[in-house]
Amino acid sequence: MANAYKLHITTLAAATTADCYTVPAATVGIIKSISVYNANVGTAALTLSIHDSGSSTAFIYDKHSLATTIKHEFLKGDDSTVLVLEEGDKIQMLSDVVSPIVTISVLQQDRT
Repeated sequence: MANAYKLHITTLAAATTADCYTVPAATVGIIKSISVYNANVGTAALTLSIHDSGSSTAFIYDKHSLATTIKHEFLKGDDSTVLVLEEGDKIQMLSDVVSPIVTISVLQQDRT
């Protein structure tokens, strides 16, 4: 099993669900950090979802309202601090404003 540390950065569009990270084939993704910085001049309403490839369903993981020029970490404190995703699973984000920047830190483990 080979390990690869990856960083994925996505700038969100308004009112469009973005696939911010998709686990590659024959791989497990261990997500250590999902943070969002609001680069917009207004408050952003954010919805973080996990799309399960096995059931073809997106499940809401968390919702957060983020003021301008503020960063929020979704995996911290009393919440889960690690997410384990399987091949084809996705991290998706929806924003009501343009320009929030999503940063995801992941350890990918090749299962072959």
